[in-house]
This record gives sequence, C-alpha cells and structure tokens, in this order.
Amino acid sequence: MKTLAERLRRCREESGMSQTELAKRAGVSQSTVANIESGRNQGSKHLIPIAEALGVRVEWLSNGRAPKLIGDAPGATPEDRYRLPEEKGNVAVWEHEGDLPDVDDEDRVWLDRYDYHFSAGTGLIQWEIREKRALPFNVAFFKAIGSKPKDCKLATARGASMEPFLFDRDMFMIDITKGALRDGKIYAIYFEDEPLVKQVFKKPGGHIVLHSFNPNYPDVEVGPADMENVHIVGELVYRSGSGFSSH
Repeated sequence: MKTLAERLRRCREESGMSQTELAKRAGVSQSTVANIESGRNQGSKHLIPIAEALGVRVEWLSNGRAPKLIGDAPGATPEDRYRLPEEKGNVAVWEHEGDLPDVDDEDRVWLDRYDYHFSAGTGLIQWEIREKRALPFNVAFFKAIGSKPKDCKLATARGASMEPFLFDRDMFMIDITKGALRDGKIYAIYFEDEPLVKQVFKKPGGHIVLHSFNPNYPDVEVGPADMENVHIVGELVYRSGSGFSSH
C-alpha cells in the first residue's frame, strides 16, 4: 500500500465500514472520504478524525512511514512507542534580533501547527506537536530555565482538566530529557496509552498521584504494580497563555 488512497481504502474495507459509515464516525462528508480514496488532495486536517475513526495512527495513514498501531513495530519499547518526532516541535534559538528569519514578516512568530495530535478520552487533555520554529526564543531563556534548545518541544494543551494553569489551546514547552519524576512538577505523560498533562506527586511505597488543577477532574493514584503503564514524555518548563504562570 504505497499511497494514502490505498491505505485508506484497504483499512476501511478491513474494518467493514462503507464510505458513508466512516464519514459519519469521522465527522466529515462522504465525498471527502471518496475523494481521498480516489487520490484527490483533501487537506491533511481531515486525516486526524478519519485515522481516529479507523483506530490507526495518522502518520501511518498519511505517509506509511510509522507503525500502523502503537506498538506495531517489532520489539518496540515504551521509548520507541512514545518518542516524539525529532523534526517536529523544536524551537528556533536567537541571540540578536537579526538572527531571526523573516524578521519583518508579521507571521514570523507563529507558524502552522503540525497536524498530528494525540487522541485522548473524554475529559483528558490532548496535546499536539507544533512545527519547528513555532516560536523564536532567546538563548538566555534556555540558560535561565536550565534546558538545552535541542531537548525542548512545544505543545498545545487541549481540554479543561488543568485550568486555571493551562487553558484550552494554551502553549507549553517540555524538556524531554527531564524524565525523572520530581514531586510537584508538571509532566506530559502517557498513562495506559492515554496522553495527559498532569502535576505529579510522590507518595510513600512507590505510589504517585496524577493531579488535575481543575477540581472537577479527580486525581488518579497509580500504585507500583501499574507504574509500567506510566511513561514520562517530559517535564513542563514553560507555558504561555491565559492561565497563571507560577507552579
């Protein structure tokens, strides 16, 4: 299956869905599904809900260069399964304003988001990787937070569970090398294959608590026996948005 059209058609047929059924589940029009299966470019924004409706990874559906499902790769470790794309979500570093590309361009600060986002269940925060150079940062910024630019990724919060610290569509930065849990710090994590942004507290006996700032979302306590289901993506080192800035 070398093309998007082939992958979509085969996957849909294997799932036993008609074009109309798939379109309904994905919230797109039947003509969109038909056009993609015919090889017509319908824009990448439709691939996310279609991939979710089919239960496959959008990167596999889009270009075939990723495992079809999480864990499909032979011998995949948790690090393999959840590793962030190296070429996505990076930051541009500058020391002098003249170092910035297209300084006079009013769009130089914000670039398009990377279309792929991690799917999560109801009430959980979703987050999506941003294209590299989504924002320019000064070299001194990274010295101040104690992180290296190459280790940082930008992401966008989705959902209300971390309000008022992170509101829907607030941006945050994670350092992917800071995976050792520190009590009270905020992390982007996977728990049972679901992506979360949570404050993490340590408890005696190897237990941890995944805490939501929004009181409408209950805390989740994870015991030692379930720690294998927890994968730390990175520690939050910066946020930008409408919530309060200290934590």
